[in-house]
Amino acid sequence: AALLALREALEDARDFAANHRAFESAERRAYALSRLDLEALAPVVRGELPLAVTVDRASDILAVLRFADEQNLELVLVGAAEAWMVASELAAARVPVVINPTNNLPDFESLGATLENAMRLEKAGVTVAFASFDAHNARDLRHAAGEAVGYGMPWEAALAAVTAVPARIWGIADGYGTLEPGKVADLVVWSGDPFELLTTAELVFIDGREVPADTRQRQLLERYRRLDEELPPAYRP
Repeated sequence: AALLALREALEDARDFAANHRAFESAERRAYALSRLDLEALAPVVRGELPLAVTVDRASDILAVLRFADEQNLELVLVGAAEAWMVASELAAARVPVVINPTNNLPDFESLGATLENAMRLEKAGVTVAFASFDAHNARDLRHAAGEAVGYGMPWEAALAAVTAVPARIWGIADGYGTLEPGKVADLVVWSGDPFELLTTAELVFIDGREVPADTRQRQLLERYRRLDEELPPAYRP
């Protein structure tokens, strides 16, 4: 059912792109998607952007691969908990995956979830990128990469999975992903291995400018480091 809905959406997007003026004049059939959705899909059907599909089960991954080949789409798989089970097919199709390497809790859609997913995919030649899949846990992404290393993925491959590979997958490698002249200077200087839990960020640069490390939490720490000193008026008994 999901692929049927996706097929209809892509057909609508192609029709919309080819008959834009007729659509503006209300001379085309009704579409299943809104105008904004159709405009968002236009670069996908033109082959300018990949189609990101969230899928976990191995059998569903194979179905999506066949669908993308039939539709002549550039594809990126997201989630892909059971991707290791069809790694050879993914490598042959040159389809990258975006995974959370700490996802090992099986459910109905991902009974084969394992912490070795990243290692097995990389070993099979699949392009692998990492994601936390929620903004408030983005800070844990480096620890997730460390988990992947702990379960057999080469350190260099894990580093690429959080830097160069995502930039390449999403088409922004000209400006991001690696340290090269002419690219955007977003970088962090770590106190040690960035994948180690106790490593801290010593310097942070965004667009070439150093970001101060001072935070409200650090200011509060310094304020109350010595409790025998006089407290601010608001905190006096």
